[in-house]
Amino acid sequence: MEGATMVQQILKALDLHSGKIQKQMKEMEDRLRAEIQDTENRLRAEIQDTENRLYAKIRETEDRLHQKLLDLEKRTDARFERLETKMNYWRLEWSETQETVDFLARKTLQHERKLRSRAEQSEIS
Repeated sequence: MEGATMVQQILKALDLHSGKIQKQMKEMEDRLRAEIQDTENRLRAEIQDTENRLYAKIRETEDRLHQKLLDLEKRTDARFERLETKMNYWRLEWSETQETVDFLARKTLQHERKLRSRAEQSEIS
C-alpha cells in the first residue's frame, strides 16, 4: 500500500500544484486583461485627442479659407464697381459725343440747304 499511498500523495501534490498554477494563470489573465483594457483606454483617448486636434485644424483652415474668399469677394466687388463707374462714364461720353455729332450733322444739313438755296437764287437772278 505504500506505493498506492505514495501515488495518492503525488496525485494530491500535483492537484495542489495545478490549483496553484491555475490560480497564478487566472491572476496573470486578470492582470493581462486589465493591462489590455488600460492600453485600449489610453489608445482611445489618444485617438480622440488626435481626432479633436485634426477637427480643430480643419475648422481653422476652413475659417481661414472662408475669410480669404470673403476678402477676394470684397476686392472683386470693388473692382467691378470701379469698372462699372468707368463704363458709365464712357457711356455718358459716347452719348454726349453722339449728341454733338447729331447736332453738327443737323447744322451741316441746314448750311448745305442754305447754300443750295442761295446757289439756286444766284442762278435765277
